[in-house]
Amino acid sequence: MSKEPRGKIRIDYLQLMDLRIDYAFKLLFTKGDPRLLISLLNAIFANKKINRVIKSLTIKNPYLDKESGEDKLSILDIRAELSDGTAVLVEMHLHGLGELKAKTIRSWARAFGEDLEVGKSYTSQPPTITIAFTNGSIKSLENKKTIYEDTSKIHRLCMIMDCEDYTVFTDAMELHYIDMKAFAKAINDADGITNEDGLFAKWLSVITQKEINNKAIIENACEEEEIFMAVSALQLQSEDKYTRQAYQRRKDEIYFFNKAMYEKEQAELEIEQLRKENEELRAQLAMK
Repeated sequence: MSKEPRGKIRIDYLQLMDLRIDYAFKLLFTKGDPRLLISLLNAIFANKKINRVIKSLTIKNPYLDKESGEDKLSILDIRAELSDGTAVLVEMHLHGLGELKAKTIRSWARAFGEDLEVGKSYTSQPPTITIAFTNGSIKSLENKKTIYEDTSKIHRLCMIMDCEDYTVFTDAMELHYIDMKAFAKAINDADGITNEDGLFAKWLSVITQKEINNKAIIENACEEEEIFMAVSALQLQSEDKYTRQAYQRRKDEIYFFNKAMYEKEQAELEIEQLRKENEELRAQLAMK
């Protein structure tokens, strides 16, 4: 691929791997220049006006060890440690959103507990931050909807707070949920990104590029140095034969998993409908 001036990169969108597939996401942000992950994380924190600027980080083993022989092995896409010891867990979720909150809290708890060194006080424990990219709203999947239901919300920040005065009780837990589907819809409806949207929106346009109608949005995002580097690296990775094969295998796994989950949900809905019809029929017969 010939070198193009920054912001004028030619992108083969048909060939480009989808960063919503966890294999491609992890490959780009852990095997390449660390500035890519640093830029993405800083954009996420800045979007919620969090006073935290990362200048360096270390990629750690993404596996959380089993607590017992019966315990399931928890696998993260990215596990990083900041210079102050803060742990950052990053996950990409295209399926299983119904259990996502429980999964992310469990991952947070496991990582938070593992990082406490023997002999040190609990107050010295650095925070653990979990960031989950989701392909849909975790709120909209709940059966009980509340007045706070907002399926268009792109970025949710959840912390432990006092329920009366809404002050932060502890900074030990910080959970970010980023709805990629809601973002793509908002950008397609607006047909563009403004300067007010910031670096966060530019990164998300690259991550969700398969769903963005106006591809000029992504090309304009490449005016940012780190995003230009990311797209350039992603193109090279997408052209590699063996990388492409591994990516396709993972993509197929996700497709068939989603298909099986959908069929299971449809079957459960049909059973529930038959149960209701049976109860109505019994009620009618009882009245005669």
